[in-house]
Amino acid sequence: MPALLVLVDYDNVDRSHTVAGPVGLAKMLVTLLPNTIVARHQGVTVRLYGGWRNNGTLTNFAQNLVPDIHRQSPTVVAISNSGFLQNVRLTVELAQGPIGSSTSLEQTYVKNRGLRNFRSCSSPRPGCANPSSCGLQMFSGLTHATPCGNHKCNSKLADVFTRDEQKMVDTLIVADMAHQAFAAKASDIVVVSSDTDMWPGVLLALRAGCAVTHVHTKRGLRTQQHLMNTLAGQLSRNYQQLSV
Repeated sequence: MPALLVLVDYDNVDRSHTVAGPVGLAKMLVTLLPNTIVARHQGVTVRLYGGWRNNGTLTNFAQNLVPDIHRQSPTVVAISNSGFLQNVRLTVELAQGPIGSSTSLEQTYVKNRGLRNFRSCSSPRPGCANPSSCGLQMFSGLTHATPCGNHKCNSKLADVFTRDEQKMVDTLIVADMAHQAFAAKASDIVVVSSDTDMWPGVLLALRAGCAVTHVHTKRGLRTQQHLMNTLAGQLSRNYQQLSV
């Protein structure tokens, strides 16, 4: 059988698990998976998804991951299979484009995106020890459209705040799940994420006949019940979840 594909939403994984580097994370995941799944494949390929490229070049963060991958991958991981140790070939890669395509997505990390359609929470806010003297009270009632106090200024509060943002990462994971399910006819797929945006891909793979192992990125976390309610019959039997 072909290699088992493990799709990892890298930014969704806690730093305590990524601090060992991308290959260290991949080794941990292989030993976490049920041995019966790993043993029936010819190796494991761990694809790491994130905002790896900006304006056609690797981001600094991605460049820091590449040396570890090139130095340590592919490698061999020993797993226990029916009481015997089995060596499994492990390959780690950055997912820079769809599986099967030689074309990279060149803008999966966008810097300085404006904040849109935000508003302040109503008071009292959860966790506030003393709402009457809260230092954040001055922000109550503010929205993205709050204007500058100077009537000659056309700026709004949305022009003040900015953030960096990943683009197309979640959809790339779902697209690769669809490729594995329909084009590669994979029997198993592993997805490592606690982001509910992955769920349509999980459903799609299950309906195509794949067995899906869903690894949550926080200990003890479980799939929300409203998502579990979308599974029935054979779909639920082919779905299993665990956490790091």
